[in-house]
Amino acid sequence: MFLNYIKIAWRHLWKNKTFSAINITGLSMGIACALLIILHIKNEINYDKGFTKSDRIFRVTLENIGENERHWAPISFPAGAEMQRYFPQVEKMARFYRPYPFQVFSYATTQGTINKFEEKAGFFADAAAINIFDIPFSRGNAQTALSATNSIVLTEKMARKYFGDEDPVGKVIQEDLNKVPFTVTGVVRSFPFPSHLQFDYLLSIPTIQQYQDQRSLENRTWSAFYTYVLLNEKASKTTVEARFPNYMLGFYKPTGETPNEILTSRKLHLQPVADIHLHSKLEKEMSANSDIRYVYIFSIIAVFILLVAAVNFINISTALAFNRMKEIGLRKVAGATKQQLLRQFMGESFLITMLSALVALLLIKAALPLYAWLTEKDIRFEELFTLSNLALLLLLILCCGLLAGCYPAWFVANFNPINSMKGKKDTRFSLNFVRKGLIIFQFAVSVFMIFSTIIVYQQMRFFHNKNMGFDKEQVVAITMYGSMWQHFSALINNIKKNPAISNFSVVSTLPGDRFSMQPFFPANETEDDQPSCRIMWADNRLLPTLKIALKEGRNFVNQFPDIKNKEFILNETTVKAYGLTNAIGKKFILDRDTGEIVGVIKDFNFASLHSAVEPLVIKYDPYRANYLLVKVQPHQMPKTLQFLESNIKSLSPESTFTYTFIDEKMKRLYEAENQLSRVFKVFAVFVIFISCLGLFGLSAYSTQLRTREIGIRKVLGASVSNVTFLLLKDFMVLVLTGIVLSWPFAWWAMTRWLDGFAYRIPIDGWVFTLSGVLSLTGALVTVSYQAIKAALLNPVVSLKTE
Repeated sequence: MFLNYIKIAWRHLWKNKTFSAINITGLSMGIACALLIILHIKNEINYDKGFTKSDRIFRVTLENIGENERHWAPISFPAGAEMQRYFPQVEKMARFYRPYPFQVFSYATTQGTINKFEEKAGFFADAAAINIFDIPFSRGNAQTALSATNSIVLTEKMARKYFGDEDPVGKVIQEDLNKVPFTVTGVVRSFPFPSHLQFDYLLSIPTIQQYQDQRSLENRTWSAFYTYVLLNEKASKTTVEARFPNYMLGFYKPTGETPNEILTSRKLHLQPVADIHLHSKLEKEMSANSDIRYVYIFSIIAVFILLVAAVNFINISTALAFNRMKEIGLRKVAGATKQQLLRQFMGESFLITMLSALVALLLIKAALPLYAWLTEKDIRFEELFTLSNLALLLLLILCCGLLAGCYPAWFVANFNPINSMKGKKDTRFSLNFVRKGLIIFQFAVSVFMIFSTIIVYQQMRFFHNKNMGFDKEQVVAITMYGSMWQHFSALINNIKKNPAISNFSVVSTLPGDRFSMQPFFPANETEDDQPSCRIMWADNRLLPTLKIALKEGRNFVNQFPDIKNKEFILNETTVKAYGLTNAIGKKFILDRDTGEIVGVIKDFNFASLHSAVEPLVIKYDPYRANYLLVKVQPHQMPKTLQFLESNIKSLSPESTFTYTFIDEKMKRLYEAENQLSRVFKVFAVFVIFISCLGLFGLSAYSTQLRTREIGIRKVLGASVSNVTFLLLKDFMVLVLTGIVLSWPFAWWAMTRWLDGFAYRIPIDGWVFTLSGVLSLTGALVTVSYQAIKAALLNPVVSLKTE
């Protein structure tokens, strides 16, 4: 019996090649798209879950309460060690500290070649980090690798970069900026799973004494160390957090605060390590995290695509079922039960689904470059055949088979056997309510995707084109190393002579980076209860170089090389935060230096447009600068970069020439949204294509059924346009209904998404019109082909059609 069902199913597929191809194409595209999206979602939700002790690892975070309300990812240096002593539930503790803003390492080979690179992806780390995070060593002793001062552990990638195929363990690599030699004590492999903890090297925490003064390390309010605790197996997060207030009273007592001030100004939290990637947008994160909202959005897109593909199958299968009425009638007369018919047609559904899944795998293989572009994650085709991924594919086949096959099988099993034998169609099922509803659903989803794509694209375009309040175009930032400062005057003289360079400046932090936040308060007051501000150190050329508008007062005066007067420039938000009616000339304290406010600039967006402009203080201090900003004339960038590199190399041969374009740096702030935009663009096209594919099949079948009717109408004088309109009318009404129903949902969803941005576009009426027109045009083109083809057919041929 089973083989008989297979033979009949295969004959049916072969007999209806066009409709079978439409079904298989639609389902295979749906399965391929859904599987790729599910792989991405699986990657996102598995962040940090590969650690063997992930359920017991927590990051300690600090929340400021009150006017300076901020939630910090790092905490102070001594907090972790004292926490381990205070809480018996804490089994181990590890801290990470990022050297700011860069490190330069060099290694001289035995042949005299010097391998030198700028490194930004490294941390100082406690030795316990190796055990807590199960860091996989390929060389060296994991137990002692980070115990001794001046020890460094490299990733395999970084080790190859400096040492090639040599064994790096025991070799000395020099940190050039501070002339500190580091002994390589281990080489580690990358984590075999996604993690927020990404690094190229780790330095032993005892070495930090050479980089930070003891006063900073003892400061209990300086949030700079990412602190992780491993709780013992019997401990719970709730129990530890319940004792945090008592711990805080003892820990912060040396600051001189009263118990009430301690408990009302801050709060400690334990954040599960597996929550960091998708649920954490804290101040000073290790790196940019993703957002759980985008996982939900991608999940919805995957479901939509599968549903649209399944709707095609249902519509075409129920339409083609009328061609098998006599077969079904004979089976029922011969004694076939409803359950047997259900099994037969469900089996056919699963056969088509399995064929579609095979085609989907071929499509995925071809689409892997597209997947890499969409998600910025590489995956090899062979990786799809892991047990978990094969289980996913099997689950998709089962879901699609059930989703697509249930209604057609039930529909066929309920045919009246007498009417079936006569070939009489039951009008209750002919273009019935269910089929019309499914067509409406398909095009509602299509319009939703088009609408969302337009809004996301417009928001991204707004981000990239909005006037940020400063000129980011044609500005390049060159990293300034210690040795460059010895030849800085000569470098500046050469820059001034180059006509391609319109302006230049030195600055501590680049727009797009996370600025330092420090107390800034009036000279006649204490720092208590005063707002903290973002801080930038720069020279007198910053404002003209970035074309930042001065609102009142004056720019800095050049005091290089001897700085005698401490001067500050504030943005408008800072003036409002402090309630200053006349800011110019006021005395304030920053970095324990008392200085004068000399100017107020208009607000400019030095961070992303996700959030509003924060209070910013610019202090005149070129010696705190890390970057040389160079404003280049249009079309002169390549030559200017060559000029800068040759000058820096000749003046400071040991330096490494590295640079960043400010406009590109700002664009990278919206990578998650750019990825979302790419996903919507690509999958909106797939949804529309699959929907139109189903509409094409239904219109072809509908036209076949009405061939004789069309012939009669043409004989009676109907024109081609009359016949075409007749065939188009029913489908276009359904498509228009889907469009109208989709608009409110699309508006609501995109409004919610846009509410997450401090700066957002309005949703204009033309977006509704354009999304509807695009969807209607796709449907019109699809159905018109069959309608016009039928209308042009010779009526004599039409009338002979059975």
